[in-house]
This record gives sequence, C-alpha cells and structure tokens, in this order.
Amino acid sequence: MGGMESRDDASELDGRTASTEDLLAYRDRIVAAAAEHIAASRIEPAIDSLNQLAGATVDETTLQLTDPFLPAIVGSRRIVATFDPHRTPGDDEVVIIYGNYPHMFGNVVVNNPIRRHVADFWRFRHDSVEFDARWEGISRIFIINVDARCDRYDSVLRELALARAPFHLITRVSAQPIDPADPGSSGGPAACLRSHIDTLKRARALNADHVLVLEDDFSFTSDLEGHLNDLRAFVDRRYDYWVCLIATSKYGPIVAKDDLVSMSFQRCTNSAGHIVSRAGVDRLLEVFEEASERMRSTGDHLSNAVDRCWSVLQPSGKFLVFRRKFGFQIATFSDIEHSIARYLD
Repeated sequence: MGGMESRDDASELDGRTASTEDLLAYRDRIVAAAAEHIAASRIEPAIDSLNQLAGATVDETTLQLTDPFLPAIVGSRRIVATFDPHRTPGDDEVVIIYGNYPHMFGNVVVNNPIRRHVADFWRFRHDSVEFDARWEGISRIFIINVDARCDRYDSVLRELALARAPFHLITRVSAQPIDPADPGSSGGPAACLRSHIDTLKRARALNADHVLVLEDDFSFTSDLEGHLNDLRAFVDRRYDYWVCLIATSKYGPIVAKDDLVSMSFQRCTNSAGHIVSRAGVDRLLEVFEEASERMRSTGDHLSNAVDRCWSVLQPSGKFLVFRRKFGFQIATFSDIEHSIARYLD
C-alpha cells in the first residue's frame, strides 16, 4: 500500500462517526504504508504517511510500531535529548523533549521536536543529552523502585526532569522483594535494607567520586534553583565526607558545619535521598551488611533499619546533611506501612 492509498483511506474516514476499531484499523493502514516506504528508502512518502497519524489513534502500540522508523527519518542529523520544553531544533538536529506528556500525535517520531514522557528516555539512542551543568560531578543517579510501582518511578523521573538532571547517568535499581519468611510488617525494612545494599554494590563497581541514591518517593522542594547551586558548591568544595543527606527527618539534633552543610546526629534520619562518596560507599556497605545480618539473627527490624543503622557513622563528622534540604518524601501509598504516608520530611 503506497502513501496515496493511505491518503485516500484518510479522506474516507469520517471522524464524527468512526468507532475506536475504525480508528485503530486506520492507524494500522498508515503504519503499514509508512513501513513499506521505509523499507524501500522512500523517506519523504513515509513522512507524509506518518503525518496522517494526527487524525488517528496514538497509543502505546502506535509508538511501538513507529519508534523504529526514527533512524531512517533522522538520516545524518543528530538526535538531541533535552528537558527544555522551549528547545528549538537546529537544521542538523532532531530534538526529543522529555517531560510530563500523555500519548498524543506529538509523541510520534515524525515530529521535530518530538515530545515524550520521561519514562521513554531509554527507548532511543541519543547523540547528546542536555542537562544542567550544576549536576557535573555526580557520576551516577540510582533510583530504587519497586517493580510494580510505575507510579512512583514516573513521579521521581518527573522530578529529575524538572531539575534537568543527566538522565543518561540514571540507573533504576529494582527493589528487593519482601521475604515471605519475615513475619508481618517486619519484612519491609529488611527488603529496603537489601535494596540499598544492592545499590551500593553497583556504586562500588563504578568507583565514582559522588553517587546520588534516591528512593522512588523523593520530591524536590520548590526552591530547585537554590538546590542546584548548593549541589555545585558541594562538589566544588571537596568535602571529606561519607554520606550527605539531601532529605532528612524533621526530628533530632543537627549541628551546623558551615553555610552549606550540617552534621546530623539524628537517631532516625531519612533515606529518601543521599549523596555517597567513593570512600563512603565501602564504609556504608559494611554498615548495611552488618545491620542486615543483625536483622536476620535478632529479629530487630527497628534499630537496624536503613535510616537508623547508619547513625553509627555520625561521630566521625563525615555524616552530613544539607542545611537547605533538597526535598522530602511525597505523600503516597507505602508498601511497607500499607497505608498512605504523609510526613513531609
């Protein structure tokens, strides 16, 4: 089927009376025509066909069928990933804007710029990824996420997109499942601790200076520009630290170190977001593995929880927290507490 046949089909489709099935069949005819043109290296007719999807159904299937056409459409141009909704493509660029977008024609690869949901970032190969320079120095961003909680994963990705983070440095870590052998609610803290151990092992393999670990319910405050400035200052000052929290509990003693960071002496902190140094990865991994073993041997899931056990590092003076907290845990259903948690810290 050629492009003209697709246009004839389009003219025959009455959008006022077409059923969902009619629109899906129309979509399939358009995609089939485009695929035929692509296979024959007829790029302009393929583009003409795909543009007809503006009047068809665009859903996940549509994107799965048409995304593979991108390399042929791009040709010799560069594919640029950005989080700036106002980014204008240059003559030699195809720009993909990642943000909070639903399924719509603007997602389809025939557009330039292409607008995609943040979770689609890993579906394409990019020649360059634009991000805020204040993230320079952070070697990797780990997101710990339960497989079934795509809602939380989408949420934290949206937060990072607003912060113009380097998405090519993001690694999702599948949270460890709760062990059925752990009775009642005690299995949650044990699984959480195992997830952080898994994350630190991945970080150790990188041998990087600074890694950021985020749980999937982390949210930045509205003072994002100030936080990015603080992040750059933290890296530039080369602190001798093991852990620096970007979120922590509202309770417990915190002692100022300078204008940027404080030392935490809180009995219970918050593990939603923290930066770990190269030396801190090994030190923290040791603490977490010992706590995990104590959990198994004593059944004490409270004092050995991830946000409590690391308090043994506090006397060193290398357990820091930003004076201006970057964020907190959003109100969301907690798989550990089996209820909606809204602590605002």
